[in-house]
Amino acid sequence: MRRAFAFLLLAALLFAPFKITSAAAEYDPIVRIGLAYGNNALPAAKLINVAGQAEGYEFGFFDAEGQFTPLHSTDERSLAVLKDKPMWVTQGEDYYDAQPASYAYSIGPYHLQIDGAYFQGRDDAALAADEAERRGYRAFPAYVNGEYVVRIGEFLSEDRARERQPQAELDLGYSLRICGQSATCCTVTVLGSDRILFELDSEGKHLGIMPRSTATWFKGYQYAGGFEYRRISANDITVINVISMTDYIKGVLPAEVGTNWPIEAQKAQAICAKCYTLNSLGKHKSQGFDLCNTTDCQAYSGLSRATEMSDRAVDEVYGIYATYNGEVAQTYYHSSSGGYTEDAYNIWGSEVPYLKAVEDKYLKHMVPYSVTVTLDDLTEILRSKGYTARRVKDYYVSRYSPVGNVLEVSFLLDNGEVLRMSGNRARTAINSSAKGVTIRSHRYTISGGAGFYVNGSAASQSIQSMYAIGAGGDVSQIGGTGRDVKVITGTGVKDADLSGGAAISSSYTVNGTGSGHNVGMSQWGAYDMAVEGFKYDEIIKFYFTGVEVGYWSR
Repeated sequence: MRRAFAFLLLAALLFAPFKITSAAAEYDPIVRIGLAYGNNALPAAKLINVAGQAEGYEFGFFDAEGQFTPLHSTDERSLAVLKDKPMWVTQGEDYYDAQPASYAYSIGPYHLQIDGAYFQGRDDAALAADEAERRGYRAFPAYVNGEYVVRIGEFLSEDRARERQPQAELDLGYSLRICGQSATCCTVTVLGSDRILFELDSEGKHLGIMPRSTATWFKGYQYAGGFEYRRISANDITVINVISMTDYIKGVLPAEVGTNWPIEAQKAQAICAKCYTLNSLGKHKSQGFDLCNTTDCQAYSGLSRATEMSDRAVDEVYGIYATYNGEVAQTYYHSSSGGYTEDAYNIWGSEVPYLKAVEDKYLKHMVPYSVTVTLDDLTEILRSKGYTARRVKDYYVSRYSPVGNVLEVSFLLDNGEVLRMSGNRARTAINSSAKGVTIRSHRYTISGGAGFYVNGSAASQSIQSMYAIGAGGDVSQIGGTGRDVKVITGTGVKDADLSGGAAISSSYTVNGTGSGHNVGMSQWGAYDMAVEGFKYDEIIKFYFTGVEVGYWSR
């Protein structure tokens, strides 16, 4: 977790009725973690049992609390869940929703459904499907709007289904109707084939799959728990891991810090991750899950990176949380402070009593970085983000916090206006993968760029190297703003001419230390404290002002 979300949610959760207890009874809710969603949603999602474990799956749905209701099952080990549209699968088990040049199978979304028959549960529907199979027709049970039905065949178009309908009715002795291509349906198939096992299309319910194995492969990673599949806005499939919070934290910990780190640092990280999780449930509610699997929430890669030591770290802090005034604290964390953490108010604009600036005095992993950027780069980046259509003439730090972190950067534009970026944007405003520019932290300086004149003569230093001390003692870096700036010389007070923007260089160098938003626990700082012999509770209390660390239950 290295980015913030709206503090309104935090404020609401902080005043929820969570209390400290002396019992080690952990509140261990079921959480939903997005694995494939948004632009990364899938036309087909593969699922494979881990070799050597129990094979097969239960198909059904999860309720709002994450409790699973089984509807059907299979002994197959490898599955593909498809959206209910025409699909093609290649010999190499790749899936396409547009016909490729070559393919092994097509899977149609249209079926013939037994009409007028009532099936009294999963066994009854399965028997009817088996009977149709014995008569030479591929058939499968489906759960549609709260009832079991039996569907026959798979057709790429409604016309093809209609062509087969009369003969199938004669052979099977049933009245059949055409169905398919639903905006909410998900289809379960045997991986790499056109064999359909089950479909779910029931209002208010989403396909759930519970593996019989304790770990299951999805997109190269192993996951505990079950899986939920949603068709958001009738599009590709959103894949969600439905899992206990403890098992989820066992997947977060090795994705956020090294599994070879001192165990006290890992335990501190586990506590931070648990507290963050409880305070963030429902962050991605509009997408059908609680948290995502990226650093927008917390990095999560299932069980693949977990070790005996990382699992032990989670188990040893079972039931233990950081709290403030009896409430679970929102324990933000980042990679390295670079020397000093920062007040949450200065970064995100919300006052939180335990998220205060702390001198990271045990930190040895400063994580230095240096970035060079030109005026042309700055102009293109700001334009691409919609901040301004003007050209940038100068770039400088315009305000530091009392502990030396950057609170505001400014851009002098070609029309004389100054564009200011404060708070979190002081770190992220010019970050651009296209330009290879990343400002990693709030702890940096900017050098280079515009110079200035005194009495018509160019100064030997850039304007970036000059600072002004205000009446309140605040220190601000001077930039090419065109403000009325005075310089004390050997012959008296003179005007500093900034209006010319005398470019000593058109490039700027950002030199900094640290990585992340600078709020809360510095992960590398926790590592260095653990090396020094500090315990996990001491690490937590060091970074979060006034918190308690102990057992808690809901």
